[in-house]
Amino acid sequence: MPAHYDDPAFSYTQYWQGREYEHQSEILALTRLLIGHKFSRSADIGGGFGRLTPTLAIHSKRTLLIEPSAHMRRLAPKNLNVQAGTATRTHLPDSSLDCAILIRILHHIPNLSPVFTEMARIIKPNGYLVIEFANSLNFKSRLKSWLSGQPILPTAIDLRSQTSIRRKYIHFVNHHPATVLKTLQLCNFATVQLLSVSNFRSPFLKKIFPLKFLLFLESLSQSKLSTIHFGPSIFILARKLDI
Repeated sequence: MPAHYDDPAFSYTQYWQGREYEHQSEILALTRLLIGHKFSRSADIGGGFGRLTPTLAIHSKRTLLIEPSAHMRRLAPKNLNVQAGTATRTHLPDSSLDCAILIRILHHIPNLSPVFTEMARIIKPNGYLVIEFANSLNFKSRLKSWLSGQPILPTAIDLRSQTSIRRKYIHFVNHHPATVLKTLQLCNFATVQLLSVSNFRSPFLKKIFPLKFLLFLESLSQSKLSTIHFGPSIFILARKLDI
């Protein structure tokens, strides 16, 4: 986990100010993937201050928030069951969850195999996993590749700056959908559904169109645009195979 989440000069809650479209788009996607499902025990892995945990909790009798950052854990609502842990070391027992979600986590992790291996350990057979990843094959990247003549690599690692007392740089990993799907398969997960998310994430569009209109378009497009991996963010619902 990048250390900036525990940096007192960095505010992740402030980061989400002005990003209501992205936040609501992710709630739309998570709700769509979990509709009709009910779980006895689930976990939001790397869930930060619990931004999406209430959406998961609607579908679960008992919901855990697993978060490595002590600062983020302190910011989580007091009614949440919060525990320390990471995506590769959750400290949860084997086959203890019916569902786990990992949202805005994988862009910090170049190699996804250890993460999916840990998820396969803690999720029951026929249980579910919801992941989100930054999509290297998004429309903007493909357009840039076409204009420059440079190929899109399976995993592209950028350095993105974070404003702080000290200027910091963190790794931001854009994953290729084919690589993610293959790694899920190798770790004993079958893909059930895929969504393209935050399809209209643009400062220009957010400035000229009302939020409700953008979310209306988002709701219509998440499934349709998933077939071409259009958006900057991809959500996947996967099921752990019972073998």
